[in-house]
Amino acid sequence: MKKGLPTHMVYQFDNLYDGVVKQAARYGDKDRYVYKVKKEERHFTFNDMLRHVNWLSSAINTLGLCEKYVGVTGDTHPVYAATYHAVVTTGGVIVPLDKEISAEQFVGFVNLCKLELLVYTASMHKKLLPLYDQMPTVKYFVCADFAGEAPEDSRFMTYEAFLEIGKKAYEDGDRTAETTVQDRDKCCAIIFTSGTTGTSKGVMLCQRNLVTAALDSAGIIEVDDGESIVSVLPIHHTYEFTITHLAAPNIGVTVSINDSIKNTLRNFAHYKPSILVLVPLYLETMHKKIWAEVEKKGKTGLVKKMMPIAKKLPWSIRRKIFKDIIGAFGGNLWLVVCGGAPLRPELIEEFGAFGIKVLEGYGITECAPLISCNPIHWRKKRSAGMVVAHMEARIDKENPDDETGEIVTHGDAVMLGYYENPEATADVFTEDGWFRTGDIGYIDDDNFVYITGRKKNVIIASNGKNVFPEELEEYLGISEWISECAVIGRKDEAGEALITALIYPDYDKFEGKTAEEIKETIDAEVAEVNKKLPTFKHIGLVEIRETEFEKNTSRKILRYKLK
Repeated sequence: MKKGLPTHMVYQFDNLYDGVVKQAARYGDKDRYVYKVKKEERHFTFNDMLRHVNWLSSAINTLGLCEKYVGVTGDTHPVYAATYHAVVTTGGVIVPLDKEISAEQFVGFVNLCKLELLVYTASMHKKLLPLYDQMPTVKYFVCADFAGEAPEDSRFMTYEAFLEIGKKAYEDGDRTAETTVQDRDKCCAIIFTSGTTGTSKGVMLCQRNLVTAALDSAGIIEVDDGESIVSVLPIHHTYEFTITHLAAPNIGVTVSINDSIKNTLRNFAHYKPSILVLVPLYLETMHKKIWAEVEKKGKTGLVKKMMPIAKKLPWSIRRKIFKDIIGAFGGNLWLVVCGGAPLRPELIEEFGAFGIKVLEGYGITECAPLISCNPIHWRKKRSAGMVVAHMEARIDKENPDDETGEIVTHGDAVMLGYYENPEATADVFTEDGWFRTGDIGYIDDDNFVYITGRKKNVIIASNGKNVFPEELEEYLGISEWISECAVIGRKDEAGEALITALIYPDYDKFEGKTAEEIKETIDAEVAEVNKKLPTFKHIGLVEIRETEFEKNTSRKILRYKLK
């Protein structure tokens, strides 16, 4: 067995409906989801998912919506996942929409795709009701967990009413889900990227893309049906949907749904997850809470003294030594899968010392999204992981002598293209059909990917050399005094790029300090970073922010808004 390849069972499925059927057969009345509605805990089993997908498919057929474009939006919810599966199963195209986008953007996406059905959770009702008349193509607005007076619009119905239409049709013999021929290579989903550059494109994915990414996830991350996850990332993101809502259930993992950001730690304590799927910002927040609590208990010195010792001990012993730290997350957490942005290696080391494994992966929406991930038993420091089984990656260099180049990829998870945007589609594929990720890096002899920066973010120094902001941001992020940072190139009077660090300090640590004292401390931290870098990468200007950076829903800083 080649090192890094799976040694565990990976259950195969051919399409989304095939997965739902096989999972129900394996896990039956086991909880697929545990969630809350107005603080009331509810349970949704694997059998429930099969029933809902069957009934929803029959409702879609009864109302003449097969092979149509359907939107889904709102909170993470079993209804969201069931709708996604049913629309795809009936030959339609699902369009998951970010609940946080502006009303103007929302209406724009709905009308661009000419959606005929829009399913949403109750928290979205007040936002969407005034927009009904601006979305003329929508024939039915369906709201889950609706409570209140129904709007005077004949197109509105509750999810329960919509499901009842399908249930009756199913009981009368409609078997749309079972009889629809599944075309794995037809567009089945349009994902509007949340991009940090101010543009948003509709990524067209097919079932082959989604199934490939889900199976490759399960193949490289070795877990079993005894695990549990708390879902904290937005479900409309492909990273969250593929890993948490496709791959995890296929292994029999129960997914508990975090009902709000403010309740995250409380829900960890209640649901006791063994696995979390996160982006780096969440892990950074957890890290800071750990040390704040350690400091509060006056144990900082003791913990720091024990960590180097713990790294030499078996994982089970580490977990016993730091059981109080693990207990803050429910007591069972042993694995964190992290992607979506660069992750500081120090976080992996520290969580590892506590007995929690952190696996960094790499992907992009256009690859559904998985390209690489570190296997549990073969992790490489600073690597974004080994290229997964059904994908290939290579480095395209502008100059053969360059150490790095653009990461391009090819395989069954690569998108069909951008919706109604052939020019953008053509731009991101090489002449031989490989997808250009826009990321810069290198690949080692074991097929592990290392990312050094984003092509769009590169700063051209005065000597013509490339400076990648991500590298400098990683150095700055180590500082306990810095909460958030971004590095950009500002033009000086001579028109040269001046490397500038925009910094949002950790103001909790500066309580009672003046603005001048804060600036003095941050300047000293930046000076320490500069000592580690060649002169052409030195940060020449520091600007202190009083507010956090604007971010998208995957918690990435919106770079196009940096000034």
